[in-house]
Amino acid sequence: MERATAALGLTLLTLARSNSNGSSEYDYSQKGKNFGEIDARCNGYLQSPIRLETKTSVSPTESPQLILEGYAMNPAQVVVLNDGKTASYSFQYANDRNIVARGGPLHGNYVFAGLHFHWGTHSHRGAEHKVDRLTYAAMEMHLVFFNQRYGSFENAQNKTHGLAVLGVLFCRKLIRDPHYRWIDALNRVQNAPSTYTLPDPTAFNIKRLIGSRRRPYFSYQGSLTTPPCHETVTWIVQKKPLPITENQLNVFRSLRQTNGEPLVDNYRKLQHRNGRHVYLYQ
Repeated sequence: MERATAALGLTLLTLARSNSNGSSEYDYSQKGKNFGEIDARCNGYLQSPIRLETKTSVSPTESPQLILEGYAMNPAQVVVLNDGKTASYSFQYANDRNIVARGGPLHGNYVFAGLHFHWGTHSHRGAEHKVDRLTYAAMEMHLVFFNQRYGSFENAQNKTHGLAVLGVLFCRKLIRDPHYRWIDALNRVQNAPSTYTLPDPTAFNIKRLIGSRRRPYFSYQGSLTTPPCHETVTWIVQKKPLPITENQLNVFRSLRQTNGEPLVDNYRKLQHRNGRHVYLYQ
């Protein structure tokens, strides 16, 4: 089990580094949000995130069901990483199984690579996409998938239709804390870089978190939201947000960057739509 834990932690670190093209130069300061100064590919015409509005969206001519095969499985192991830029969770399932996404707007079968979060200093900001009137979404979760034909995230990230990301927004609610037991693990990775293995991996069951309904959701062709900003992502952003409380958001805000500063406001500003179609699957 110790060897498996180390391997999963290394995989998670590799994924985090490949998401930033091996570069640790970008940050989320006011200057750092202009990623085009770091990598020219971040100045492309299909950049993410964008504003998603029901009134300007298009109904798809074909509307196959979006399937997340295996997402009801309990993971055998979950490792959380604070890399100084986000909180990432990596999953292993028994018998080398994994979650596979297909259908909907996807071009093939996409294998689950892990998930991470973006959040703000205050609860009126933090999500990357803006959905209709949900201007004040406090956080956004990205479930990252790579096209199975390419074999790995690293190989797929710069390929046409190489990646898919399922985005889920969180809005602050004045309710009792939702039962998100996986948040507690963040208290063990407050300093960056650090990893921690959840003692009970069943605390992070994907289906129990996001539910069984995907629709309504928006979809469009976009990019990674961090350098190198590859424009190879099929985005699927659920219209309905999940609830989260101020107490739970404060656990994310307690994380630190590698320089010891608070890890907050780690979201990219809205990018231009540039005539792209945004589809609404209802």
